[in-house]
Amino acid sequence: MMITFRPLNKHDFNYSKVIDLFFEAFPKVHRLPEWLVKYRMRNGKNGFDVIYDHNKWVGFLYTKEYKQIICVKFFAISELLRSSGYGSKVMDSMNEKHSNKRIVLTIEELDEKTENYQQRVKRKAFYEKNGFSSTGFIIKEPAERQEVLIRGGTISQEEIEAMYKHFLGNLLFSLLKIEVLKIE
Repeated sequence: MMITFRPLNKHDFNYSKVIDLFFEAFPKVHRLPEWLVKYRMRNGKNGFDVIYDHNKWVGFLYTKEYKQIICVKFFAISELLRSSGYGSKVMDSMNEKHSNKRIVLTIEELDEKTENYQQRVKRKAFYEKNGFSSTGFIIKEPAERQEVLIRGGTISQEEIEAMYKHFLGNLLFSLLKIEVLKIE
């Protein structure tokens, strides 16, 4: 496997596949409005990358950068290629690309009462296998709680808050009542 990341724009041969995968792979609560996603992707929004193995389309990745932190907002592998090693290979390639930075992502909090509890456990195990560990913090958003994982160091509660304020702006951060909580 030879993983490469190419910026997404409307001229990418797999543009439609990326849009479809985005809406198939993520629950509605995680997604931005469809019109906004299409607008950002069509215009080459910084951070949206198409993932290829040589010239074979594998999936996509959306990251944002804050200081020395790469925040993975969305990451999905084509359904046909899942469980074939691509997820781990992409994580390794991303780590090589950003070797001097910390990589942060969020996953749904493990809650035994949820319908998809086993899927959540499996997802966390995947990221742990690929070098991520819990930061000890939860992001509490209006619709859900997300555990913050990190690879390549540690992150403080203050850094997480500053990162989210940077991404959302102070006003939206306040309006959404986002909280960074210590895991009990």
